[in-house]
Amino acid sequence: MKKIIKISLSILGVIVLGISIMMFILMNGMDKAQALELNQIDLSQIEDGKYVGSFETTRWTNTVEVTIKEHKIAEIKLTDDVMFVLEGLSDRLFKKVIDNQSLEVDIETGSTITSKAYLKAIENALGEGK
Repeated sequence: MKKIIKISLSILGVIVLGISIMMFILMNGMDKAQALELNQIDLSQIEDGKYVGSFETTRWTNTVEVTIKEHKIAEIKLTDDVMFVLEGLSDRLFKKVIDNQSLEVDIETGSTITSKAYLKAIENALGEGK
């Protein structure tokens, strides 16, 4: 009977440890990502070409390639996605950025941090394109 209790407590300990590690992974970097401030990009200062930018912080790390044609955002490709992908979010967000030619777009409820991470990668790509 004592052996069963010891085994049960060991299993419970492993489960609690696993949950703690997973919560750390999920929450780590959340404050940094949530506090992101986006800056506007002056597209008139950016030459035609393809620009790569990244945003790096734990599970929201991503990389994009932004194509500029005639001082307009023509295309945005995701080359490295965030850890936990929200189906279709990047496509919808990138379409809004292209349609508005701006990083100031409405963000879907429930995807604020992921959206900000994508937008910051776009800003970083174009910020280096000056």
